[in-house]
Parts: sequence; structure tokens; C-alpha cells
Amino acid sequence: MPPVFHGDKVKQPVMVLQGANDLRVLQVESDDMVEAVRANDVPVEYVIFPDEGHGFLKKENQINGYGQILEFLNKYLKGDS
Repeated sequence: MPPVFHGDKVKQPVMVLQGANDLRVLQVESDDMVEAVRANDVPVEYVIFPDEGHGFLKKENQINGYGQILEFLNKYLKGDS
């Protein structure tokens, strides 16, 4: 069963990083998962890289993505605002 059917079970904040050109995990699938989790009133950070596929090859996107992951972890694990 696809993960989207379990979005109602998610209770903790989630971060999704998506390459818009991903052929393995389509953006529409991530969109649906994010919507399902948000419908459960769970915070979701959703980052889409319009010029990437499955995995991020461009150095600028890697730096940006890891920076956003760090902010997410600091916010939800350390309590930083």
C-alpha cells in the first residue's frame, strides 16, 4: 500500500525534499503525501528543486537542501525558532 494511505498515522513533523524531474518518485506522489500529512495538522516542510531528479546532483541544491534539513532539525529537535 502506498505511503500516502498512511498519512493520517503521521504524528511528528516531516520534511520532504523533492526533485521536480524525479522519475522514481513523482512530484504528484510527494504532493499527495504532504497534503495527507498536513490534513492531520502535522507540520510539513516541503522543498521542491525544479531542476533536479532523484537525488540532487547540483552543488548549489545540495548546499541549499542540507541547510534546510539543518534548520528543520534545529527547529523540531532543539526548539530553535
